[in-house]
Amino acid sequence: MEGAGEVVVEISWPSADNDFDLSVFDDTGALVASSAQGGTTSERATFQNATTSTYEVRVNPFLVTDSAYGGTATFTESEVPVNPRHPTGGLRFGPATVIDAQRTEGEPLNWIDQEGNYWESGPWGFSTAQSFVHRSVDGGDQFNIVSPIGLRPDPPPGGGDTDVVTDDQQNAYFVDLEGLVNLGVAVSNDDGNSWRKNAIATQDTIDDRQWYAIDNGTTAAAGDNTVFLAYRQVPLGSFILSSPGSTGPADPVGGLVYTDSSATPRTPVSTGAPCGRLAFDPVRRNLYYPCSAGDHVEVTVGHVDPGQRTGIEYRNVQAPASPGGGPVGDIFPGVTVDDAGNLYVIWVDESDHNVYYAASGDAGETFGPAVQVNGRPANTNVFPWAVAGAEGRLAIAWYGNDTFLDSDQMPSWYNDRRAATAFEWFGYAAVVRDADSADPRIAQQRFTDKPMHYGQICNGGLGCTLTGGDRTMADFFAIALDRDGAIRVVYNDTTSQHHGAHLAETRQLQGLGLLGGRLRGEAPTNPVSDPTGDAQSPHYSPAGPGPNLSHLDLTGLRLSQPDEETLRVEMTLASSPENALNRTPPLGKDAAVWLTRFQALSIGDGLPLEGPEEAFRIFYVGAESVGGGPLTFFAGSGESAQEEVPGNGCTTTTPENCKVVQYPSEFQAEGSVEGKTITIDVRLPFGFGPDRPVKDATLYSVTGLTAGRNADAADVYADVDATAAFDFDLAAVR
Repeated sequence: MEGAGEVVVEISWPSADNDFDLSVFDDTGALVASSAQGGTTSERATFQNATTSTYEVRVNPFLVTDSAYGGTATFTESEVPVNPRHPTGGLRFGPATVIDAQRTEGEPLNWIDQEGNYWESGPWGFSTAQSFVHRSVDGGDQFNIVSPIGLRPDPPPGGGDTDVVTDDQQNAYFVDLEGLVNLGVAVSNDDGNSWRKNAIATQDTIDDRQWYAIDNGTTAAAGDNTVFLAYRQVPLGSFILSSPGSTGPADPVGGLVYTDSSATPRTPVSTGAPCGRLAFDPVRRNLYYPCSAGDHVEVTVGHVDPGQRTGIEYRNVQAPASPGGGPVGDIFPGVTVDDAGNLYVIWVDESDHNVYYAASGDAGETFGPAVQVNGRPANTNVFPWAVAGAEGRLAIAWYGNDTFLDSDQMPSWYNDRRAATAFEWFGYAAVVRDADSADPRIAQQRFTDKPMHYGQICNGGLGCTLTGGDRTMADFFAIALDRDGAIRVVYNDTTSQHHGAHLAETRQLQGLGLLGGRLRGEAPTNPVSDPTGDAQSPHYSPAGPGPNLSHLDLTGLRLSQPDEETLRVEMTLASSPENALNRTPPLGKDAAVWLTRFQALSIGDGLPLEGPEEAFRIFYVGAESVGGGPLTFFAGSGESAQEEVPGNGCTTTTPENCKVVQYPSEFQAEGSVEGKTITIDVRLPFGFGPDRPVKDATLYSVTGLTAGRNADAADVYADVDATAAFDFDLAAVR
């Protein structure tokens, strides 16, 4: 027990004309509870899992003329134990890969096809009518936008919730929510180079959060493949549609025309909400669809005969009540199935903020008890996602914070940057062995070495915008398994000076593999090499990939320090840019650019009275050739937007809403070209600009990039090549 219990701190005063704010800190200085309602005569702060320790209560006279206050603190011993501390089990994750150095994108989804190609998708917002697909053909070291013009893969509209999957014929299916109105679906039969679209896939309007699931049938042919599409119609409930798998470019139906799969058409399969990703189990041939239902998750189950697409009898089964009392949320519940057909349901309890799962060996007819997954220091948690592998092996990932404060009650970065940085969020992953048994064994590890978010994570949907709430990352992130059984995570990192939903990917390197055995991978380290022949421009187009641009084809990246105050970057290429003929920009762009970017602990650009906020700034050095001219060398970091005033470091659509990161040539750097290598030196104290210190020894996600760009301050670059990412430790920090 360790003295666990609930603490309630209350203060009161005579008149609502005065306003006091209340905060409670633990013995490490971490904020554990707060209350700042305003317009009242009292404030009340509550937190769970209090231990026998010293807590500090601070009362701030926010707007007080002449008033005293009184207060009480009450401790109630609880049967709720302190969260356990799990072993790491040797779990280790690699440095974060930069999926897209420019575009931001909330709620990223990943999918790894049967050939090992890595797909990622996410929305850019209704106001833009854009959603994106990225694809990697080298195992996730380099991702490229699936578009010849740097935008969405298919024609607009769109910009809302997305999903992307492939079948066993390597056909790709993409779905995009069109402003809560309808669902647009698209099919590619050529690895994303061209797409055919149906902009109206459902019979309804006011649609929301759709998900795909693929049934590859029982043969290797395309004829028995089925694409299932689940979505929620507001206010009726959820429906599951189906379409035959595509048979090729001349097929006008497969993946494009959908019909109701239910034996009772136009009747919702569930009225719960929100509902997580649809899953198909090829072992039992069941569809599973999880929806929140108060204090538990309700799972819609439908058995699918081979080749069946309609007339499916759906039934609903109930997972165990959440131990915290519920409701389940924060935000999507999830389901996954292991190779033996065992079903796992996962969720976060909004009362105790813990992550739970329950297992069923009989397709949901019965469940084992709810099992708490998270351990200290992941005390408040959101956005769970799960994937299962071999029998009894389960992986769950989530975002976790070391306080017990509800994420919605934390200060929003948009309202108070500095206050938000007191609440650091990390990515966590757990691997559960024997997850289908009465004695599961849990290993837990952070999958991020640095914070990936500060402050509030608002779970109020579009309503967050009414209060300045922070919904930068939207509602989830995702994990998948690669062919080695390693966990692959796509997530957002918002800790830059711009607070944008920057896209990142990390992979499990070591620990228990989900498909059997143990993983023994190693992280990329300085210097890194890069293969030749991967610098096409464009990478995707109806005519196929463009030519390989050898002068933009990176073959290596090295960082070093000639002295403690100098950072040297060396980018090696397949052909030398010394020759003017080897400096031609990609088609449609004015300049060729060679960049190296990283993040490091620094300060942001906010100017609160008590000083600037903490940030892991984006720093960069680069070389540029305009119109084939001589190379110029530069460094910078980019200024973030300040309320209505835009910065030069990220294009915004609404105030402080970072959409496209820019890399302007802010400061001249010392550079040279010798043979195939570009060398650039930058001074660490001031070379990136004043008030932009590098405050810690680690440079995160060091990545070499090449691209084409125009002089437009809001330009979307033509992406060409990228190296694997690595972390680099400086010899000293000044």
